[in-house]
Amino acid sequence: MEHKLWRWMIVPGLLYAFLFFIGMNYFSQSSSFFIEWIILKTGLKSWVDSLSSDWLGFFITMGSFWLWFTLLLLYFTLFKFIFLLLFAPLFSYLHLRIDAIQKNTAFVFSFTAYRKHISRAALLSITNMLWQTVYLIPIIIVCTLPLIGWFTPIFTILMECYFLGYAMFDYSLASENKSRIAAATFTSNHKGLPIGNGIVFYLLHLIPIVGWITAPFYALIAAHINTLEIKEND
Repeated sequence: MEHKLWRWMIVPGLLYAFLFFIGMNYFSQSSSFFIEWIILKTGLKSWVDSLSSDWLGFFITMGSFWLWFTLLLLYFTLFKFIFLLLFAPLFSYLHLRIDAIQKNTAFVFSFTAYRKHISRAALLSITNMLWQTVYLIPIIIVCTLPLIGWFTPIFTILMECYFLGYAMFDYSLASENKSRIAAATFTSNHKGLPIGNGIVFYLLHLIPIVGWITAPFYALIAAHINTLEIKEND
């Protein structure tokens, strides 16, 4: 409110909330259909029914739930990278303004710096999407295994939060003129911060509408403040 940044949050935040609501509705319908289709096509349902085993039915039900939960995380992964690409121009501009406020200097728009921020953010999103997809494929396979697979969503959540936080931290690191390699090293050396950033980002989604609107901008501003705090401590 003090720096009149709220107007840069409301309209894009409403757009993000709308996309999130539509996406979740689509996922809830398609994922249930997909799991049911797998159970029927593989003959798993008929086999379980023929054995009449309550314990086996329990394991199948739990496995179906964890598969659904893993698919939910996969959806969040795809949705996250799409929104990061779409919002890269806004985040780049907003971060330049945040950086000027934090340094207590007048904001002077530089198209060159703005273009570099957008290009770097888009390239990072695509690169992280490829790496996270590589990591997710074996996780989804392991998720179908009894007992062992039930723990895979924990690693998926941490990985999802890390890559989201990484994207937000890179805006600040780009302003510090850190190369992509140096930024990757910095983020890797402080894994707790991007993971924590991502965790709060997703927890805000539990608050309907208000949380959906504020989550992306909280993550961006929090990442910038955390980066400055680390720099000051170092």
